[in-house]
Amino acid sequence: MEKWVRKAQNGDKDAFVRLMEENQLAMYRTAKAILHNESDVEDAVQEAVCRAFYKICTIKQPKYFKTWLTRVVINCCYDLLRQQKGLIPLELLPEEGRTEDMDLPLDVRRTLQSLGENDRLVLTLFYLNDMPVKEIAKLLSITEGAAKMRLSHGRKKFRETYGSREQEVGL
Repeated sequence: MEKWVRKAQNGDKDAFVRLMEENQLAMYRTAKAILHNESDVEDAVQEAVCRAFYKICTIKQPKYFKTWLTRVVINCCYDLLRQQKGLIPLELLPEEGRTEDMDLPLDVRRTLQSLGENDRLVLTLFYLNDMPVKEIAKLLSITEGAAKMRLSHGRKKFRETYGSREQEVGL
């Protein structure tokens, strides 16, 4: 990936497109962990791609591209939330034509979405985006110990919530 980052930094648009395609699912998952509305997720990812295009030259170490891109996505999500503060969300009904993360079973998606933002974000970064704890800590500006604690707490909450869903269904 470092080769493609360097090419993109030198103005190779095809290399940039390739990087975005390789990281498309990770960007979506990260945004989905913070935002609930599908159109907001799409807006945040689109804004992140635009920002990444104009700021890719600022990456000093290409090996941290994925961490940098994830931070861009997170910032775009929080910017969107700040803009919407005070607005009443219309999320009472599921949107038609949703394209959720279809490789996850529905019960896992629902359980993940029911968790708090911190738990959902750290579990998404670790399990779905395959990001090591060290990078998660750096990305969230916390210590490795704090990242491990959040991951442990998130796992516990996920197990509790998932287990209670199974009992509701009678499994």
